[in-house]
Amino acid sequence: MTTMYIFRGPVIVFILALFSLLSTTSQHYPTCSEAFSKMKEDGHFEHCMKLPTLGAEFAWNIQEDHARQVNRIDVFFGTRQHAEIGWLAWGVNPTNEPEMVGTRAIIGIRMPNDTLAIDTYNVTAASKLGCGLQPSKIDFFKNMKINYSDTNHYFTISMTLYLPQSDYNISSLNHVWQVGYQSIGMEPQIHPTSLQNVDSAETINLKTRVSEGVGQHRHHLRKMLALRLKPKRTDKYRKFWNSYHHCLGYALLAAISVDIFLGIGILKPLDHAWKWSYFGVLGILGVIFLLFEIYSWCKFLNQKEKNNQKSEVSEQQRQNK
Repeated sequence: MTTMYIFRGPVIVFILALFSLLSTTSQHYPTCSEAFSKMKEDGHFEHCMKLPTLGAEFAWNIQEDHARQVNRIDVFFGTRQHAEIGWLAWGVNPTNEPEMVGTRAIIGIRMPNDTLAIDTYNVTAASKLGCGLQPSKIDFFKNMKINYSDTNHYFTISMTLYLPQSDYNISSLNHVWQVGYQSIGMEPQIHPTSLQNVDSAETINLKTRVSEGVGQHRHHLRKMLALRLKPKRTDKYRKFWNSYHHCLGYALLAAISVDIFLGIGILKPLDHAWKWSYFGVLGILGVIFLLFEIYSWCKFLNQKEKNNQKSEVSEQQRQNK
């Protein structure tokens, strides 16, 4: 019994918090649409899937060359685009995170005169700040092609990559995709800042067609652990359980507040009324939470005092007998 109590104590708080932060989910996305599948060159792509944003679709083949320490990846990527001009990008990022900065990309551009152009780009922090993005030579991109279909409005690019195995793990590859609607020559202009545009990156296992990331199933995992390890009301370690829920609730509220500010920063609305309105909402909620917290503590302390008085009365009655 002593061992069980120890496990149900501070350890349960650590386990639940750990799984809240680290648990991930793997997602299988739907296969490509029929229209996109018909456009795939030669129809010999082994894998094909719809990406979660921007209506993008992605097909690929893999050939591993362990002797040369290189992986060959044939890629066919596209999305529907109804604008008269615009650009389409796909790339890989050798850093630890799937993000725009650091991406080695191929960008296909539709010019105002209906001509098509394609080139390689190295996306840097300066590009994110609004500096012009100019073509740069990237050796592992080969056989680049671009196409636009007036029939179904599909804008597609294709390429062959020879990725060094030392820098790119195809079982956990960070890839990024993007679309935009303006360009000046071979310089694509900044893309829209909608949620779809800022959420167009992920880590994918090209061998199994599975994407990996922080997922929705962590809640279910935490819930199962909670039901399994939940201490009883009479357990003296129940206070650790209550503390965990108390801290988790306030942590989530803080994270939500910060996340909304980050969203406002990304969208950059010209009218600052949104930010000040949110400050006002937070202030009102803060006052409400404070009043509820004071009420809860008063109720808790009063109940504790009543229980102590009852215990003293019971002890006196027992002694009198």
